[in-house]
Amino acid sequence: MGVDATPPAPAVVMPSVAEPDVETPPRTASTGFFAEGGLGATAFLPKTSKDAAVGPEISLRIGRDIFSFLSLGIYAAASTHEATTPPPPTGQFFQLYRGGVDGRLGGRFERIALFLEGGAGVAMISSNVLEVVKITDPGEHFSITFHAGAGIEYQLENRHYAVGLGVDGFLVPQFANMKAIDSRLYLRYTYGGG
Repeated sequence: MGVDATPPAPAVVMPSVAEPDVETPPRTASTGFFAEGGLGATAFLPKTSKDAAVGPEISLRIGRDIFSFLSLGIYAAASTHEATTPPPPTGQFFQLYRGGVDGRLGGRFERIALFLEGGAGVAMISSNVLEVVKITDPGEHFSITFHAGAGIEYQLENRHYAVGLGVDGFLVPQFANMKAIDSRLYLRYTYGGG
């Protein structure tokens, strides 16, 4: 019986290097000056809805985030609609232009933001085609306008960009108390690091 004279191989012990527990910092959205461009649709409510069809809308907002939860700005929107008034005339279209000032109050939950908005401004209608149904008076093209609404916004990977959905109701008092709802998908860019 022979004794094995070779010593056992030493155990190789590798030092354990644990990955450090690093918490991902919360994603803060940029605040500062912003610009929003949106595409959507405007639909009139009764009584105007029987005389004007739903139409496409384009909108632009420019403003400043005063605080992370409050922003003020200016807006412009334009929509095109087919007049569905009794004949004559037929096949007529008109545009509704709106512009003014607004404010937005909201809160952010990580990448999602919810907001309420409202404002006032001026509306202009491009045609007298709605005179036939007494929505506008002869020669009337301008009115004050008020709007209020809400929306949801999703912050993209780059904290300066967000996409959102907004829905507003608006009132145009001089045009026979015309009421409508506009909805829009938009892209927002915020210039600033705050």
